[in-house]
Formats: sequence, structure tokens, C-alpha cells
Amino acid sequence: MEVRVLLIVQDETSRQRYLDVLVHSGARVFVASSFTHLTEAIGDQTFHGLFLDLLTKMVAIKENKSEVYHLTERFPVAHLKIDHRTGEIRCFYVGRPARGSIRDFVDKCNTTIPKKIRISARIKLNLPVLVYRSTESKHPERAVTKDISLHGCFIISARHRKEGEEIILRFPDLANTIFIKAQVRNVVKWGEGRQLPGFGVKFQNPLPPQVITSLQGDQSVAHLIPSI
Repeated sequence: MEVRVLLIVQDETSRQRYLDVLVHSGARVFVASSFTHLTEAIGDQTFHGLFLDLLTKMVAIKENKSEVYHLTERFPVAHLKIDHRTGEIRCFYVGRPARGSIRDFVDKCNTTIPKKIRISARIKLNLPVLVYRSTESKHPERAVTKDISLHGCFIISARHRKEGEEIILRFPDLANTIFIKAQVRNVVKWGEGRQLPGFGVKFQNPLPPQVITSLQGDQSVAHLIPSI
């Protein structure tokens, strides 16, 4: 059976070094330069596992932790790092044996059911949102989104939130507004990294596709960004 893996690495030199080794791994390798810029060809495939360049992942986590975790939580993941002094490629993954290798990880992937990477449109849009701590809350926080997709959104807010916190959202501007359960996945504090303060959330259940379709027609939409 063909084993398909996705390699995510930004640096071109590192990418070629990894590919030179992965070509002998027995897997068919697809490549992406970041967690957000994924092609339709990648979206049409199913994958058994992911190879992540450690430096690319660390940079991506600083920019949008929720997107990284949304992708990695669904697949077996191996982290790759190049020792530039020796040229050696180090491979780390959960359950790695003492002398585990890239080929060992591919063999592990061969036992998993391949899955698709969900690619949906993330829309940069300032959409009013009410944030409740529970369904019994009478005084929700009034905030606004920075962007939104089928699977989650980023809410601009200076209020303290904790990663893993369960909240309930309501979007007054959306037709047939309902309460949406969500979990806080990453938090950007006020004054941190010259970014807008707020928190990224993952919806418990994806929004209906027609909701995003209707938002795409909004005149206030700046542009679309590939998302996962």
C-alpha cells in the first residue's frame, strides 16, 4: 500500500536536504512551505502522516497556534531538525524507539488510516460576536472577529482568557443566529509581539458551508487566505 506523507518546511535548502533522504523512505512525499499555504492538490489527497521541520513549526506557532494544532492533532507527526555542523537529520516522534529512524516512522504511518487535510477559506472580517462563559451568562463580552473560517475564528479582545477554556459564541449578524460552543486554542496578550490582542478558538462543530459562502460576498471582506 502506498504511504503518503506531507512535509512542511519553509527553508528551501532544508527542504531539499529532507527530500534527498525521504526519497528513500518508501513514502510518497508532498511538500508545503507553511501551515496555511496548502494547494488544492494537497487538499484532494489523503495522508498517513506528517513530517514537520521543527523551525517552521515554531515560527508558525508564534503566528497562529490554533492552525498548527488543528492540523497536527489529526495525524501521526514526526519532527525533523538538521544539525548544520554534521548535516545529520534528527527525527523525533511519539513512541519513537531508541534507534528509531525516518523509515521507522513511515512504517508506523503505514498502520494508520489516511485522512484528508481540511482546507477551508479563512476570511479576514470584523464580525460582531458575543462571548459567553456559559449558557446561563447574562452579560457576555462584546467583541469582534479578526478572521473566521468553518472551523474557528480569532476574536479581538483584551480580556484575560486561558488556553483550553470552554466558551459559547453568538454572531448577531448571521442569519438564524445560534449559540456555538468553542474552545480557546491560543491567546495573544495585550502588547505581545505587536499583534492585536485576543484569542483563537476552535468551534466544537464546523459552521455550515453556506455561512462562509455568504460572508465571502460581504463587501467588507478584504481577501481570502487558505486555511486548514
